Amino acid sequence: MKQYWDCSLCRIEDKGKALRCRRCYGQLRGRDRLLHEIGRQRKTAPRAALLSALAAGAGQMLGGRWSTGIALAALIPLAVGLVIAGWGGFTYGHAFLAGGAGFVLAVAYLDARIGPQRKRPPCQETCPAGVAVPDYLQLLLDEEPQQGYSLIRSRIPMVGVIGRICPHPCETACLRGIDGEPVSINGCKRHLADLQRERSRVHAEQRRSVVDLRGGELSVGVVGSGPAGVACAYYLSVLGAAVTVYEADSVIGGRLATTIPDYRLPANILDEELEALRDGGVVFNPNTRVGPGGVPLAELRQDHDALFLAVGAEQAVSIAVPGGEGLRDFQELLRAAKLGHPVELGRSVVVIGGGNAAMDVSRTALRCGAEEVHLLYRRDRDQMPARADEVEEAAREGVQFHFLADLAEVLTRDGAVCGVRVQQMELGAPDASGRPRPLAVRGQIRELPADTVIPALGQEVGGSIFDDPALAGLRRETYGGVWVDPVYQRTNLAGIYAGGDAVSGAATAVQAMAHGRRAALGIFGDLAAAAVPASRLVDRLQRRPFRGHSETPQARIREEMPRLTLRARRGSFREVEEGFQQEGACREGGRCLQCHREL
Repeated sequence: MKQYWDCSLCRIEDKGKALRCRRCYGQLRGRDRLLHEIGRQRKTAPRAALLSALAAGAGQMLGGRWSTGIALAALIPLAVGLVIAGWGGFTYGHAFLAGGAGFVLAVAYLDARIGPQRKRPPCQETCPAGVAVPDYLQLLLDEEPQQGYSLIRSRIPMVGVIGRICPHPCETACLRGIDGEPVSINGCKRHLADLQRERSRVHAEQRRSVVDLRGGELSVGVVGSGPAGVACAYYLSVLGAAVTVYEADSVIGGRLATTIPDYRLPANILDEELEALRDGGVVFNPNTRVGPGGVPLAELRQDHDALFLAVGAEQAVSIAVPGGEGLRDFQELLRAAKLGHPVELGRSVVVIGGGNAAMDVSRTALRCGAEEVHLLYRRDRDQMPARADEVEEAAREGVQFHFLADLAEVLTRDGAVCGVRVQQMELGAPDASGRPRPLAVRGQIRELPADTVIPALGQEVGGSIFDDPALAGLRRETYGGVWVDPVYQRTNLAGIYAGGDAVSGAATAVQAMAHGRRAALGIFGDLAAAAVPASRLVDRLQRRPFRGHSETPQARIREEMPRLTLRARRGSFREVEEGFQQEGACREGGRCLQCHREL
């Protein structure tokens, strides 16, 4: 009997895999799951809405919601019957009934178009990719890690990568954190990815051969191999399109491969997940610049049916201070360290910034031989945009934080940097970001010795590709990002889509992957509509009744992530977080409250 790749939660009672409910789309896998999602959005929902606008309840019946459809369908005949039964000439009561009938049709239309909204847990609502967090935690407990991994990968193509670098906003929203510590959701995600990696190694001989999709009917070019480009390429390849990724750099992966330090994301993890994409038929072309000085976009438009721009935000935010010619580019430092090139920093390094980039630069500088690393941030610690755990780890490793401090001048001697002047700051009224505005305290300036000064203030959208004549009419936002339709990631130029940092500005990898997935479904729905079925499967999961928790004081305490010792980190780029063992991961999964489940 065929084994459905549905969630093991999708069963009313334990009848075995062959007898699970076959009405919900949980039984679908791979291409069928994506086609169902496109079809539901492009065909099923619009058709159902049109039917319900003509005959209330018809669209609901089309989607298999018979009770709702019959209830709506009965309302208008009831109103007509009341009019006929009480007719004695036109009255305002009849006008009210006619208006009520119109209201029923409007409600039926909206209900059929939007559909019933299943209750989603706050962690899933907060996740940019919409991953069903409680479901994969339950699969971990049910000892079905492959299905848990598959469930995550239906939303995120590179589970092992995101399991290491995601800022996990889902954990901030976790209701377990109200009375205790939130569930280590990201740690459990990484554990499932690590189990899958181990299984792949054991069954290496069963690895499927590379699929060549270049003869497919739909051809898509992806410019940029960062998180957004990789996600778009993966989901398009699953759908059967021929995808070619063009990367200007010599390495594939964008910032994942060039600026995220190995102690957070080891290169072999990224390489293995990229290799899985190659096995799926995605073609990568490194050392291929697109735009002025490279392949013209007009030429790519002739070769492909659509283009997806995933060019990122490649320009470092600049800072204008006296002596600024002595500043180092933080991206060059991170790239050199990531690729194993020698890095000369001297004894003392000063880093300016308070985001995750500044944490990466500071911790990398310590591993590259700097004896002292000073970080200047012009607000206080509570205002730092960097992840709290990253700030804590940087402090433990020896980074010296200077809050309410800003760079005023870079000092040089004989053409070499010898120190910095630091301006003391204070917090004033909130600015446009909603945070207190930093204001200089007159007369309070001090000096710090420094051999290297590195501003790490993030990146902004830019690059030579936007000078390509094919993008002359491209609509841009005020901050420089590309304007897109938020549903399908279309730009205002026909056949060109965009996503990732090029749209949002410098943001997270998981958000970029969500853009890429959305664009893939949009491209396929726009250009291969004939291949999309109008599925009638219901978007729901019928889970076993949740028995609840036997709450204990230990359940409020988060499982501690095993980490590399501080001594082993100095001079080494070994991965700091070592990952959960099976027992620890199951304990964490068991702490999930399953707050969206019915008792």
